Amino acid sequence: MSATTEATRNPRFTSVIDWQDFNCKISKYFTVGEVTRYDVRRIPRPGSIEAANILRLAQELDKIRHEWGAAIGVTSWYRPYEINLAVGGVSNSQHITGSAVDIYTMDGRDDKFEVFLDEYWCGALGYGVRSGLGFTHLDMRNGRWKHSEGELIRWMY
Repeated sequence: MSATTEATRNPRFTSVIDWQDFNCKISKYFTVGEVTRYDVRRIPRPGSIEAANILRLAQELDKIRHEWGAAIGVTSWYRPYEINLAVGGVSNSQHITGSAVDIYTMDGRDDKFEVFLDEYWCGALGYGVRSGLGFTHLDMRNGRWKHSEGELIRWMY
């Protein structure tokens, strides 16, 4: 395999991940295209800490998607530093490390989804829907789905 198609495996997903293939699944519900916004500049280096963080977050998003029972859309996931800067992201954004995602519901129940996430997501949660931005920010600081490991991190945009 070439360096650009180096095999990456999600430990909970059996397929090899080809980061050059936007249709390639990285988990049960999410694809490379959703991680990268179909932009080759957003492809993580295979085997990098960013790729590992993306896969770890995908596992948690699969749990959320399963329990929510409906599709979840992604507005932004992995953003290398230069892209994060260009879109106005903060300099220490969790998106830079692949540990954050901005999501919304495909069924239009975003207000209820944010309440659902507030109850069960133990990582960091940014209330983008309540702030009128149309997405909810999740990142891996302080926990996972239904597993509290510290103080909850919550904020309004």
